[in-house]
Amino acid sequence: MINQLARMTKFALPSRLSYWIPLIFFILTGGLLAILIFAILGYQILYLNRGYPGISVAGIEIAGMTQPEIEATIRTQTLSYLSRPITIQVDDNRWTFTGQELGLRVDTEATATQAYDIGRSGNLFVDMMTHLSLFFTPRQVEPIIQYDRGPTDEILHSLTALVDRPPQDAQLIIHPTGEIDVIPAQRGRRLHVGATSPLIEEAIFKNDDQPVIAFTQEVIPNITDEDVEAAYQEAKNLLAQPLVFSFNTDTDTAEWRLEPETVASMLNIVETIDADGESRLALELNQEKLAPHFEEFARAINQEPSDARLRFDEEAGELTVLQPSRDGRTLDIEAAYQETVAAVANGSHQIKLPVTLTPATISSDDLEALGIKELISESTSYFKGSSEGRMKNIALAASKFDGVVVPPGEIFSFNEHLGPVTAEAGYDESLIIFGDRTTVGIGGGVCQVSTTAFRAAFFGGFELVERWAHGYRVGWYEINATVGLDATIYSPAVDFKFRNDSDHYLLIQTETDLEAGTLTFKFYGTPMGREVIVSEPVEENVVKHDPPVYEETPKLPKGITKQVDWAKDGVDVTVTRVVKEGDTIIHEDEIFSHYLPWRAVYQVGTGG
Repeated sequence: MINQLARMTKFALPSRLSYWIPLIFFILTGGLLAILIFAILGYQILYLNRGYPGISVAGIEIAGMTQPEIEATIRTQTLSYLSRPITIQVDDNRWTFTGQELGLRVDTEATATQAYDIGRSGNLFVDMMTHLSLFFTPRQVEPIIQYDRGPTDEILHSLTALVDRPPQDAQLIIHPTGEIDVIPAQRGRRLHVGATSPLIEEAIFKNDDQPVIAFTQEVIPNITDEDVEAAYQEAKNLLAQPLVFSFNTDTDTAEWRLEPETVASMLNIVETIDADGESRLALELNQEKLAPHFEEFARAINQEPSDARLRFDEEAGELTVLQPSRDGRTLDIEAAYQETVAAVANGSHQIKLPVTLTPATISSDDLEALGIKELISESTSYFKGSSEGRMKNIALAASKFDGVVVPPGEIFSFNEHLGPVTAEAGYDESLIIFGDRTTVGIGGGVCQVSTTAFRAAFFGGFELVERWAHGYRVGWYEINATVGLDATIYSPAVDFKFRNDSDHYLLIQTETDLEAGTLTFKFYGTPMGREVIVSEPVEENVVKHDPPVYEETPKLPKGITKQVDWAKDGVDVTVTRVVKEGDTIIHEDEIFSHYLPWRAVYQVGTGG
């Protein structure tokens, strides 16, 4: 029994030991694991929201730092880097800026985040391995550097105001004295921002203190010294002697000189572009400044054409010249300017002025060609007993027509040849018709001349173009004449006109005899073979004049009465004219005159 128990005890102990060993191992392993877990949890809790050991940023360990503390550390450590001076140099001028001013900056937030995120991938195993590796291999996080080129470019643009130097074109200066100066050209300089900016960027990331030599460009002026040379020589030649303007005809010669000082004042210096697109300086004559000189020339040169005034010598049967013809001439100012420009361009100082000639209509050079051979018509009117002023006016007005030549086909205008009827023209006061009265006015008696001229054309068979009757019958025009053949004029509205409808020139001659009181118009030309048939006047619609009127006036002494208007009955008068050449009627006219009744007027003196 005892032996059996002994055997049983001997074999039972090993069996129990084998039971406890795994249990002990399990307990030990579990304890170690728990310790490890607690260690890991403690590590994580210790560095919760803080940087892990083994990580440095910009050379500073960040273990235990929060992310804001990491950012602050980065700012502090990189401040000296951002403040490193960068010098920009142009010639002897230098300007220094910090890297931060030039656009350099550190992204502290991104850098801090990068360092803080090491060991925080979210995978426990990976993060544990990272933490273990940091104990053996610390990790250095470099700051994230950023560079914005914009501030650099802005700084360079601001420096252009100090660096840039505009080029100076060569200049030509012409002084009023005629002296000429040439101011040489100067080259400019321009800071090249685009080429300098990369040099600054390189210097920012390069750790040396050498200045950045800015890139500059030389700027060539538009007008160089060579570009001025031609204008200088042209000005020098032009102002070496006067400009001489000349005008020459068979009868007249004139010359004007513009001295160099005068020419210098009218020169413009202009910039031109040549065929190669290059700028040049050129001389230009100022047309406005030349104009007064050309106007002076024109006043001396210009003249209206003047027809010949002729007289027919009946005894000799030929024409004589009272006043020779004169061609008109006009200075062409625009062409004169162009001629001057051309002469200056060619280096010439002699300018022949361009003048346009206008031949006289009636030339005295070839009298035979006029075909004036004999008297073909004449008319005489009577004014004996007229006042001295009236006679003077008649003689003066008649003289305007003596020697006038009317070309074939042309219209003769009485007013055109008469000219102004004014006291300045030599006319006196005399009686004239004004409204419904005869009154004193300048030029009384001129209608005696127009009436006589009208009758010469009327009886000569010429084409009548314009004729006006007087307002009432005038006794002067009915002496030895047919009633209804007067012609009044009043410039410019009322005129007497006829056409020389012959094939030859017509010469008008006047003869005034103040003693006999006669005025004669004679028409000379080539016989036309015309027959003029004039009817007796037909008087109709006679209207008796009113009783006389007596007007008081202090201009006459008391007791003196003076008649100033004479009574005339009103009447309509018609005279017909037929003009024939052989059997052909070329003109058939009805000359109608409506005369108003006119009463006598007496002035009664009331003066002292």
